[in-house]
Amino acid sequence: MKLPEHVENIRQLIDKAFRNRLGRMGILDTGLIPIDQIPNEYRDERTRMENILEVLVDETGSDSDAYEKLVEELTFTLFNRIAAMKVMEAHTLHPEIITRRETHGGRSFAHLVWLEQNPGARAEESEGLMSFFEEQLEKLKEDIPLFSPQHPYHLLPTTIELLRIIEAFNKVDNDSDLLHGSNDNNDSIWESDDILGWLYESYNEPKKAAHKASGGKTEYNKVNIQSQWYTPRWVVQFLVDNSLGKLYLEMYPDSEIKHKYKIANAPTTRIRKPKPLQEIKLIDPATGSGNFLLYAFDLFYDLYLDQIENYGADYDEADIPLHIIEHNLHGVDLDDRAVQLAQLGLYIKAKRKRRMIKIDRFNVVSSDFYLPDYDEVRAIFEENSNLDAKQKKIIAEIWTDLQQAYKFGSLIRLEEKLSEQLHGLQEDGANLFLMEEMENYGNFREQFFNRLQNAVTRQTERQGITFLNAKTQDAITFLQLLTQKYDVAVANPPYTDSADFGPELKKFVEANYKQPYKFNTNLYAVFIKRCFELTTENGKMALIHPLTFMYIKTFEDVRKFILEKTHISVFVDYGLSNLFGAVMVDPAFYVLEKENDKQEKSWFISLDQYTRTPNEKFKKDYCLEALDDSIANRPNKHNITLPQEKLKIIEGWPFIYWISDGFREKFKGERLNDKIKVCSGLSTANNDRFLRFWWEIGYENIYQGIAEDKRKWVLYCKGGPYKKWSGNLWVVVNYQSDGSLLRDNGGTLRNKDFYFKEGITCSGRSSSKGVSYRYFPNNHIFDVGATGLIPINENSLWYGLGFMNSKLTTYILDCLNPTVNTTEGDLQKVPFIVPADDLFLKVELLSKFNTEISFSLLKFRSIETSFEQSPLFAFQGAALKDRVLAYLNFENVQHTQVLINEAIINELIFEVYELSDADREQVEAKMGKSIGQLPIANYELGIRNGSIVDLFIEEAKITDEVVLEHLRSLPLIKFEPEKIREIKEGFATLYQSNNDLEEFCIRHQVNPINVWYWFKEAQIVPAARAAEIALEFLADSIRTLLQQDEDGIIPLVGLPGEEALSQRLEQHCLQNGFTAAQYMQLDALLGRPINEYLEHHFFNQLSNRLNLFMYLPKTPFIWHLSSGQQQGFEAYILIYKWNRDSLFKLKSQYISHRVQNLEYRQIQLQDVNTAQAQAEKEKIRLQLQEIETFKNKIDELIAEGYDPKLDDGVGKNIAPLQKKGLLRAEVLKTTGRRPELERYLNADW
Repeated sequence: MKLPEHVENIRQLIDKAFRNRLGRMGILDTGLIPIDQIPNEYRDERTRMENILEVLVDETGSDSDAYEKLVEELTFTLFNRIAAMKVMEAHTLHPEIITRRETHGGRSFAHLVWLEQNPGARAEESEGLMSFFEEQLEKLKEDIPLFSPQHPYHLLPTTIELLRIIEAFNKVDNDSDLLHGSNDNNDSIWESDDILGWLYESYNEPKKAAHKASGGKTEYNKVNIQSQWYTPRWVVQFLVDNSLGKLYLEMYPDSEIKHKYKIANAPTTRIRKPKPLQEIKLIDPATGSGNFLLYAFDLFYDLYLDQIENYGADYDEADIPLHIIEHNLHGVDLDDRAVQLAQLGLYIKAKRKRRMIKIDRFNVVSSDFYLPDYDEVRAIFEENSNLDAKQKKIIAEIWTDLQQAYKFGSLIRLEEKLSEQLHGLQEDGANLFLMEEMENYGNFREQFFNRLQNAVTRQTERQGITFLNAKTQDAITFLQLLTQKYDVAVANPPYTDSADFGPELKKFVEANYKQPYKFNTNLYAVFIKRCFELTTENGKMALIHPLTFMYIKTFEDVRKFILEKTHISVFVDYGLSNLFGAVMVDPAFYVLEKENDKQEKSWFISLDQYTRTPNEKFKKDYCLEALDDSIANRPNKHNITLPQEKLKIIEGWPFIYWISDGFREKFKGERLNDKIKVCSGLSTANNDRFLRFWWEIGYENIYQGIAEDKRKWVLYCKGGPYKKWSGNLWVVVNYQSDGSLLRDNGGTLRNKDFYFKEGITCSGRSSSKGVSYRYFPNNHIFDVGATGLIPINENSLWYGLGFMNSKLTTYILDCLNPTVNTTEGDLQKVPFIVPADDLFLKVELLSKFNTEISFSLLKFRSIETSFEQSPLFAFQGAALKDRVLAYLNFENVQHTQVLINEAIINELIFEVYELSDADREQVEAKMGKSIGQLPIANYELGIRNGSIVDLFIEEAKITDEVVLEHLRSLPLIKFEPEKIREIKEGFATLYQSNNDLEEFCIRHQVNPINVWYWFKEAQIVPAARAAEIALEFLADSIRTLLQQDEDGIIPLVGLPGEEALSQRLEQHCLQNGFTAAQYMQLDALLGRPINEYLEHHFFNQLSNRLNLFMYLPKTPFIWHLSSGQQQGFEAYILIYKWNRDSLFKLKSQYISHRVQNLEYRQIQLQDVNTAQAQAEKEKIRLQLQEIETFKNKIDELIAEGYDPKLDDGVGKNIAPLQKKGLLRAEVLKTTGRRPELERYLNADW
């Protein structure tokens, strides 16, 4: 069992126990039972719990939410107590209380000793377990308040429930999946410094999953579960060593610490004025379970020892743990439970160093406390003061902010807001007020915070020790923490994009972190700013979070702030990985120093190049090797240093640190947007209403670009799958009245002046394969997700298309934004060089040629507007398999030509940009070599009439000198027979899923010319591709038959005057050149008999084939109507002829004739009593029964006014049929946040 499973089992046991306990007190999730109706023994506890509930109701806003929070807090408190005991036991800090051993008669050692001292308890339930446990808590409370019976959330379950909970904890010890899994020393999992953090993350896992599944916004009360990942120990060590450790070496450069810890760029001379170690403060403003603080404890401990042993500091070694707890380590978190764990972890750390330590307080606090309204404390601030109206207003506002601490934690900007309110923001580093005002401000500040602390203290004194005031004590610590500065801030902050903020969180962040720099784009960006504010003027910040801020435009202000106001000391570009365990994230971690005038270069560790490669699992090793080599001043290809000022050269200041200075200079010249307008396109605001696939409305209903053409449906580029040069033009948009209908219904017509112009469009802006670019015809409109690139000078079109599909452009875009989603802003910034005529014309010609080839292949695909004929008709061969192979050989030749041309274009673009060898190597290392440059198999393949290249040139009819020169310069290589055999065996899955010719060649690192030749030689038919060709052949053939049919309805079983579909299909094939044998061979291509395929599979597979966009529905133009499992009535219909009258005809003619046939067959069988006849009679009975239900559903449709219109599209027209269960397979999705079926049924257009 995995740790999260153990934890969830324990949580459920405790949760259930406390719900039972509260129930006995008369506290239910539905309300309170009158106190006089519960036993006397529960009334004191009931009163205490009621007091807590009152506060929680105020906080949560409802009785039910307050009840749930009470259960949650009680549950986690007991969970933490027992977990802490297990950890302390593992470190032998006290005798075993929880761990039970057979050698002690199934008891814990402490329980055994207690029984010897209390022999009478043996007769009590579970040998006095409850009394024993309460006594242990009393002993432990002297060391840490969590164990105190006076703790706000102290409550215990029944004895039997406590025993079950303890047993569940002890099962973790004996789980072979966990045993010795925590470290390399074969220690118990409970001995690990990380165990409390693992428990906390595991505890919250179900909540995290539930929140994700809900799809809801992240409000302040969900932040701690929405993006909570436990930071790996080695990353914590890296960051703390290179922030706190380096800060110490800046004061003591000769310290032995530099040999004990891995600290890069350690100074050789003193560059920071020394100060007492007790005054060095570190804070984690998003503490969680305290991982950073726990490691910092160890480092601080060694720093104290270093001071004692080498610098004569007057510290007593025995006092070091207390010094660290009281003076050095600070933390804030929203979650009281996490803070409990952090305090426990620090307590155990300190206890291991000094067993007799007594810790009265921690500087690690939860902001989950309550303060009264300002009116209740107004007098404390305003009595005997000379405050003016402005100052009184400020105090009231800041008190109100402090009341919000339970929502926003360390993000509450008390001191910063006070300064801003009194004097406004600073401009250009100069204060906007005089020195005299500064002195007045200082006095006011001191008085304000003194009175603030007095207000909190007096509130507690006035009401005595209650739950409310026990929590209010945390407010005093919170105030102290947020009104002082720190030398180091460390954090793994929550990651929540602003688009996912709940209303309250969004309002708070925008009010506090949007000006003057926009830090409001993500919660982690907010924490960058907060860490900066919390640190001293020469402090350091060490953080880990997603790397999106390095490139995305919305983080431009964040980058500018970092580069202008801090120095990047070390930056690890880790990239997508499983750094946090099972979840895949793309983190960066780094140390920033607030001294921005440093001459020291910034040091980057580049690891993203291993993302999605076999070496991804070695990123940690590469990172630590890079650190070692940096310290030892050894070369390491992952280490890159540069003055951070160079990061400002490229517009938007993206953190592109790895390119050469020469390459960086290219970004100073003309950009793509100067020559080719990069345009965001149309967004409909309602795709269901305004978008269709062209086959839904028929090609004859589409606007063709003629001035007098008034047809409203316009071809629409919406992106789609990765496809270069041409294609993906399947969608049309309702552009009625020049788009006014769209605009009136919320649509946005961006860059309208560029619609209907020839250009370039793209897809895959959020694809892992990158962006692909295609020719954009002049009678089209482009979508917001399929950016239009419209040449300012039309001469740039074909050169521009070739340039955009080059590896260099893909690399540049990956530099500008290596996150998944490429933006218009990224495209606009691409440096664009127009070369000399010779190079320009070569690229232009190859680009045109590739587009023409791509177009020529579309005529064999039935989903394309340019479709002409199925390959099964267009190509010759004695058997259908031969026709498929003939077509695939032809297709391979065409694709190979394109890939060869792309390789030449890549070479030409490298030449245009005059890249250095090093830059080119970097591009190819990242993007891969062009497969059209790879070697060709040599002559030892038995070819006597020339090389493979010569054969390819002849078959492709290549005459262009540039292409010929490239082909004849390709190197030759001898392939081992095993390698050729492996490649040929792979042909069986060629063209399956994303395994097209290009992907196949990349994976095998082989030139496509070799694959073309070996494929011809192997004569292997890829089954998936053959089935796809056969499916499209059937779709086209059946569409033709249905078009020829008077009403577009063809039954699957013959009726009077109506031949069955299979009969008509066979006749159609024979009339178009098939032999009877070839028609039968369709079975082999389809993988099953054709009749079975038509009856059970065609409709579903056609629907899936037409599932082309994630957020658009499947749109089959042929529908399979079915009465059900018994197949009483089955028919295919064509959407172009389907209307309200079709329902009446279906019922009165087709179904009626089918019923007559079945009833006639019943009469024929009535006197036949064989087993076969009996089975047939039963089948007919069920079919007639099923047909009757089918007819009733049709009657319901008619009565409900079902009136399909072709313009409404497949989704709206098919939804009522799917709802009634009249289809052979489901077409519209019925699950998800907005199920398609529900959307179309409720469509009001």
